[in-house]
This record gives sequence, structure tokens and C-alpha cells, in this order.
Amino acid sequence: MTTIEKPRQRLDSSYTSTASGVLMPADPKKGNSHVFTFGDPEPVLGSNIADYLGVFADSNGYWYVPPVSLVGLAKTMNANGTHASVLEFKQNQLLASFKDNPMISRSQIRHAFKDFEVFDNAYFLAIRNWLGGINRYAHLPAINVRVGTEDNYFLLQSNGSFTEYAAADIIHLNGGDIRQSMYGVPTYFAGINSIMLGESATLFRRKYYDNGAHTGYILLTFDLEDDKAEDIESAMKQSKGPGNHQSMYINMPASVNGKPGFMKDRVQLIPVGDFGNRDEYDKIKEITQQDILNMHRVPAGLASIMANNAAGHGDLKNVREVYYDCETIPKQAIWQELNDQLLTRAKIGFNEPRWLVDAKAEKA
Repeated sequence: MTTIEKPRQRLDSSYTSTASGVLMPADPKKGNSHVFTFGDPEPVLGSNIADYLGVFADSNGYWYVPPVSLVGLAKTMNANGTHASVLEFKQNQLLASFKDNPMISRSQIRHAFKDFEVFDNAYFLAIRNWLGGINRYAHLPAINVRVGTEDNYFLLQSNGSFTEYAAADIIHLNGGDIRQSMYGVPTYFAGINSIMLGESATLFRRKYYDNGAHTGYILLTFDLEDDKAEDIESAMKQSKGPGNHQSMYINMPASVNGKPGFMKDRVQLIPVGDFGNRDEYDKIKEITQQDILNMHRVPAGLASIMANNAAGHGDLKNVREVYYDCETIPKQAIWQELNDQLLTRAKIGFNEPRWLVDAKAEKA
């Protein structure tokens, strides 16, 4: 079946919000997420990423909307270093043992492995010759693909247009979800709050140090001349970075309505905030890091996490073997489910890891 490649509708700017499932919002101000810059630290994620929308047809009636924000899932990689590192580790475990395939290049399968770990969905497009035969399979970015309502698929473009493909031309690896069958939902979605908490703790700590390693204060003066008060205010603004730990400057008259005001000292420095809570950062980071490792089912030693006890991580060779048996082999089997849809010479296969081959050779 030939591929249909024609924009069927031009989407307006309001239609490119994440709520509609389109790749990029045309107006960033309408999005609920914030962008992380190298200036003021801002959260990458919005509070609504954990909303489970369910699956329903988009307002145009062409495709089903994913149950969770795909853009939000992608942004989690920028929100937490441990989460991003573990996703890369799981991708590399598959890539290291992938058998060379004449119809799926290593670069194409690498992107597909990453998509499946992040989104629990991966897509390939059958590239056909003029006779209708399949020459190769090309990866389609999962963040842009939508399952159609009429036995078809759509690839969304950043300019608002989209391309329609017949279902016969799309290979879809769906990780599964108990609440619907159109899209996969990653298992780490259950721990999304730990990712967001780790991000919040990091931003809080960064703002604390940007503010000069204090939680903010109130500088109170009485009856200073306007020019001196303005000089103090200007100096305060230039001596600290923006963030949660803001300081406040107040210049008050020594008398109010002809009555003496409170004036113990002409200049007072009043600290605000709880200084002790700043030490909870290490505990929060440790807890959220462990939560992330648990939800990915990756041992700390394999994730390059430093051991916080004398015993360390134990024998990493044994840990590696257990992880291979319990996680890598089942994940390889999931990918080989695609072989029912692929041509014989395109079937996906995996080699045994080098350490296992060497161990068998020693026993022989």
C-alpha cells in the first residue's frame, strides 16, 4: 500500500498546544511548562504533566490524543540528571547487543530504542520502491506520531501540517497500558513526582547559592534621605541573583502620625526563612535518586551512583548478570515482537554480551 503524504489541514496557533497533542506550542506563553535557561533557574516541568487524560479523538477527528503529554515526558530528561542517565543506560544495553540489520540501520534503531524508553512507543515507516516492495525501515519520532481513527497514522510537523500514512506502512511497538490500547505509557510515569521533587530541590539549592548562601533578609532603616535609601536599594539588587531567597529593603519614618515609631536601631537586619531546612537538600536528593532507580529497576552500581556505605555495591559482575537476566533479556523479547510484522531479512536479533560469551568459552 502506498504512503499518503499530503497535509490535510493547516492547524491554527491555538491548536498547537500540548493539550491537543501537537509537538510544539506556537505561543510559548500558552504552555504550562517553563524553559530552563542559564540565567534565572526555572522549573522545566509544569504541575499538570501527571494528569492522565485518557484516550479520545482529537477535535479534528483524525487521530487519538495520547493519554499523557509526550512533550512533558521528553522534558523530564532535562529535569533530572539521574533519570536521563538511566534512560541512556537502558538504551545502550539494547544497542550494545543489537545484531546488524540490512534493513534497519544502527542509527535508526538507536533513535527507536531511545523513543521506547522515554515514551513506551516506537515507530518505523516502511520505505517502498516503485513496485511496492519494501527497501528499508525508517524510524519516525514517537513524539510526533499519532494513531489515526481510521486504520492510519499521522506524523505531525512543527509548522502545523501533518502527513498521513496507511497503517500497513507503519510498524508500531506499543509498550502497553492497562487503561487503553492505542499508546504505551512508560512505567516510570508512576514515579514522575520523584523526578519533579528532585528538580525542585536542585533549583531551590541553586537559588540559595545564587543569593549568597543565605535565605534572605529584611533590611530596615529609619529616616534615611531618599538618595541614600535609593543607593542602598540599588546596591542590594546588584549584589545578588534572582530566586526564591529574596531580600527586602524598607525605609520607614521614625514617627508615624506624630507618634514615635519602633526604632531600636536606625539600621536593622532581620533574617527570614528557616536556615535549618537548607540541610534537607542532601536527604531529598538521596531519596528521589533512589526512587528513580527503583522505578527504572536499575541497580545503583550500574547507574554510576557512588556508594554511601563501606560495603559498596557488592560484586558488580553478579549485579550485571542479574540485571541482564531480569531486565535486558525481557526487553529484547519485547523488541522481537516486531518480527511478526517485519520482512524475514529485517527481523530484529540480539547477540549475547561479550562477558557471557567469554564465560561460556572458559567453561568449554
